[in-house]
Amino acid sequence: MSDAKQNFVNIEMINLSHFFASFLFGDYQTANELYDTVSSLACHKQPTVWSIFSQYYRCIIAFHLYREGKGEEWLEEGEKILQKFEHFAKQTTTNFFDSKLLLLRAEYYASSCEIVNAKVAFDASIQSARDNGFINDQGLAYECVGKFLASIVDNKAASQCFMIAHMCYTQWGALALRSTFGKSIN
Repeated sequence: MSDAKQNFVNIEMINLSHFFASFLFGDYQTANELYDTVSSLACHKQPTVWSIFSQYYRCIIAFHLYREGKGEEWLEEGEKILQKFEHFAKQTTTNFFDSKLLLLRAEYYASSCEIVNAKVAFDASIQSARDNGFINDQGLAYECVGKFLASIVDNKAASQCFMIAHMCYTQWGALALRSTFGKSIN
């Protein structure tokens, strides 16, 4: 690999690391800025594990921003990425994308005010993550459903989801995330 190409890959990886951390700690504004930087790089145009994961998190961010009233363009961005993710899921024979795709669909339903479908999809995402041993995805799904339930003023159920997310993050070994997340649910 040429030095110039390697430099772009290094820039991509540094920014992606910051993007993932910003997302996980709930700093969606910084995560979006980093996503825009990374997605402008030529080396990020090819579908890689990192580009797929960044699109997954960006989709969650987009739907959250739409629900927070930040503009219709965020719903469109989320829908566009959801369609890509559905394509990725069809291309693989593993169960790796199952819980992730279900979570993105749940976020879409939540954004479309389809409360029953959102709850069903969130539950299916949690179950899929649990069944396939993806404790990190399970924690994220519980966190997302907790945010959704809080937004529809089901605070008791939201609190339970946040506590389970906290336990999942602890089990996953995300100690810094667990600590930060734990402060926000107290």
